[in-house]
Amino acid sequence: MNPSTGTTALLARPVAAALLACIALSSQAGTPSFLCSKAKTWLEKTVCASDRLSELDLELATVYARLLRVTTGETQKKLAAEQNRFWATRNDCRAKPDPVGCLDTLYADRIATLRARPDFTEQRPTQVELPPETLSSVGEGWSKSLGKYRKAIRACLRRAPAPAKAVVAAWNDEQRDNAVGVRMQGPNDEIWMCVAAASGLEVFSLREPNEYETLPEPGPTYYPDPSSPPAGACGTPIQILDENDAPAGWLGPSCAPKVAKPVEPEPDPEASPEVR
Repeated sequence: MNPSTGTTALLARPVAAALLACIALSSQAGTPSFLCSKAKTWLEKTVCASDRLSELDLELATVYARLLRVTTGETQKKLAAEQNRFWATRNDCRAKPDPVGCLDTLYADRIATLRARPDFTEQRPTQVELPPETLSSVGEGWSKSLGKYRKAIRACLRRAPAPAKAVVAAWNDEQRDNAVGVRMQGPNDEIWMCVAAASGLEVFSLREPNEYETLPEPGPTYYPDPSSPPAGACGTPIQILDENDAPAGWLGPSCAPKVAKPVEPEPDPEASPEVR
């Protein structure tokens, strides 16, 4: 995906959601790391139209994502800068006599360079197979505003009586100016309602919901632990990056409500047998 589209992530431009479902255009057979049905630029269309380039694009996204998982600090920043320079050079191939061959060489060389790094590993720390993506690209429902809610969410997480495993909703609180309401899920699925300043400097209230109030509808589930989503997370969460390209946790679909299985009544041993 062309850097000029405005998506700026550590993984750079590939869209992580496309790894789950890339709907190719009728003339496109490839399945790269971004959504071919939304391809607009010359680069995107060229990659999508070639099986070989699509495979290389997906392989590069996977290799790069694995390196992101094992690098930190200045090493990760340097890796990201190198990768951004690579993304930018791809458009140079458009002016070459053989643009497709040029892209093929660029991708193959970059993949070989990353695989040759001593910190590269084929092992993955979690079962999640998606590379990181910017929050602005994958946010849905309330999570579209997660960036501006995160300071309040962090304040609520710090005040929670136990480590919260998920945030299932956040909203602008109507009772206070510049305040955010947060619905959190505890380690044993207990629910906590929190109201904090949008700046994160103050928590106004933290309580359990009462049985008479109407709770905000849960939307996408935000898992704040940047290392991995908790065991039992619903669906396949996507690792997200904040506006500074730093890991910001995981976003996944909301969990379907559990339906209690009806309890069969115990037979009464003293009851009279049915007369037939």
